[in-house]
Amino acid sequence: MKIYSWNVAGIRACEKKGLYEWYLNELADVYCYQETKALPEQLSEQLVHPKEHTALYAPAVKKGYSGVSTWVKSGINHKHTIGLGIEEFDCEGRTIITEFDNIILFNCYFPNGQRDHARVPYKMSYCEAIEEKALSLHKKTKKEIVITGDYNTAHHPIDLANPKTNKKSTGFLEIERDWMDHFQEVGFVDLFRHFTPEENGHYTWWTYRSNCRERNIGWRIDYFWSTNSLLNKVENCQHHTDILGSDHCPISLEINI
Repeated sequence: MKIYSWNVAGIRACEKKGLYEWYLNELADVYCYQETKALPEQLSEQLVHPKEHTALYAPAVKKGYSGVSTWVKSGINHKHTIGLGIEEFDCEGRTIITEFDNIILFNCYFPNGQRDHARVPYKMSYCEAIEEKALSLHKKTKKEIVITGDYNTAHHPIDLANPKTNKKSTGFLEIERDWMDHFQEVGFVDLFRHFTPEENGHYTWWTYRSNCRERNIGWRIDYFWSTNSLLNKVENCQHHTDILGSDHCPISLEINI
């Protein structure tokens, strides 16, 4: 199974920059999009009914904000759940949980803590809710869990180009990074780092300012994490920095299930 995840920074804008052509070229098993920023009725027919997939959207109540979408290839047995059952998060369209025969996939758009840190408590509450839900489903179903999306946090200094100057910036705050440490402690693994340990220069987001993408001055904030016991079935986890259309790049996971 091949899964792509991509913060598209507005799926309609990304469509104009070649999203659908990229999709047709890849035709992977599953696509998880974050920050779709649209209601289904605002979208083109090809985004609502992609050629080879069934698409589900979880938009935010607030128009033009947040939102996630999961596309599953036709013929693959699956069952979707929209949201966590927690209104303060679900009203912002942050989560779709998809259960397959062998794994459960979370498509998540983690909150941004904001420059003034006003939403950091909200962000941390969402992190805790995702962790609790994932552990609960793992225990209940005995299935492996994969949690992908824009986590809005760089875990270690090697995960951003300028760690020293961003110690007080949301996305690299100690409280945010401590949660990722804790996430590892309770049984989850950062799959990209499993294959690419201790190597810097690997980023998934670049500000549009100052040609940062061309200069590779970025942050690694988009991830695939999974339960540790899935590791022996993971074939690779990659960043696709050559794919444009958003200020994030797509990431992919291949698992042998």
